[in-house]
Amino acid sequence: MSLILESTVSVILGGSGGIGAAIAKDFASKGAKVAIFDLHEKAAQNLVDEIKSGGGEAASYKVDVTNKKSIEDAADQVVEQFGEINSWINSAGVSKMAPFLESSEELWDITLNVNLKGTFFGCQVAITHMLKKGKGTIINISSLSGKKASSWQTVYCASKFGVQGLTQSIAKEYANSGIRVNSICPGIVETTMWDSLKLDYAKKRDLKPEEVMPYFTKNIPMQRLVALKDVTDTALFLTTDQSSYLTGQSINLVGGEWMD
Repeated sequence: MSLILESTVSVILGGSGGIGAAIAKDFASKGAKVAIFDLHEKAAQNLVDEIKSGGGEAASYKVDVTNKKSIEDAADQVVEQFGEINSWINSAGVSKMAPFLESSEELWDITLNVNLKGTFFGCQVAITHMLKKGKGTIINISSLSGKKASSWQTVYCASKFGVQGLTQSIAKEYANSGIRVNSICPGIVETTMWDSLKLDYAKKRDLKPEEVMPYFTKNIPMQRLVALKDVTDTALFLTTDQSSYLTGQSINLVGGEWMD
């Protein structure tokens, strides 16, 4: 087992499921002390128990990513428990498809609050801690929808395009402070989020729900969807010194579907 992250501390916002949980488990298996920030206490604790049963070190903290003080308080607890924070992954996210004129103010508020404001707050808290250490890495989980617009995803695209601008601006501002900030832009990752999205997309394309994933796959040059391992491997690369000259970059995990 490679312990490339041994003696490091990683914070993962939205870490109880999907991409966040996959990164948490992978980083823990490589020696990191993992702090999982999430509102879903039971799911987060179950993940901590799973990591510990495999010999890893982890703790969960109830955090509302739309509340900066909630993030600040948890980050202070992490430092007290584990030590200074080395890497920070903002992976909390929500998504719902709707035609533009049916997209409500409520949908706008919750999507922008979690996906963009939550990332904004997370970056602020992370950088505050990393400036004390003079070093650190931040990874924002964006999306192909942060690069490529889609109908019925106006609100989600707006939030993820915002994450791209946020990432690049922060990266430029703190490039000479030892802090690197990058984003990962996956295409379709078949997590539980897509259980409901498949129904919306099927309606949009006049497909049966079971036809949605094969529809996506046939349009990808590599002819497969994004695997969680694709995301965790990229996150590991961006976290370690193997990517020491990369900042402000957005890594497309799309199997050749998009090249901008």
